[in-house]
Amino acid sequence: MFRGLYSRFNIREIGVDRWNATQITQNLEDAGLTMVPIGQSFKDMSPPTKEFYKLLPEGRIAHGGNPVLRWMAGNVVVETDAAENVKPTKAKSTEKIDGIVAAVMAFDRCVRNRNAHQGSVYDERSMIVF
Repeated sequence: MFRGLYSRFNIREIGVDRWNATQITQNLEDAGLTMVPIGQSFKDMSPPTKEFYKLLPEGRIAHGGNPVLRWMAGNVVVETDAAENVKPTKAKSTEKIDGIVAAVMAFDRCVRNRNAHQGSVYDERSMIVF
């Protein structure tokens, strides 16, 4: 199942929250995917969160008007520690923020790999329109 998605979408790696993800991480690694553990601490989340939130008002982060991401974004609070590190939290909400955290984690992997030539799916096929 995973192998088809891996090649179809040219997945290079997946950032995964280490907490309680042992089995899915093993399954995906067994399927040939590269899994990169990303902690939810200030240390791991601050750099991509700062950059992500810098690009938002510039209009460089787009979610296509997705109503679920918009709802989750409304639930996020950015927590700051004494050293001015930041991370997303739902400290003031009981609702979900998982999609925003996943976007920040994916953004981290993109930033860290931005100089690696990875090509594009559009190098091999045209755009699919529904």
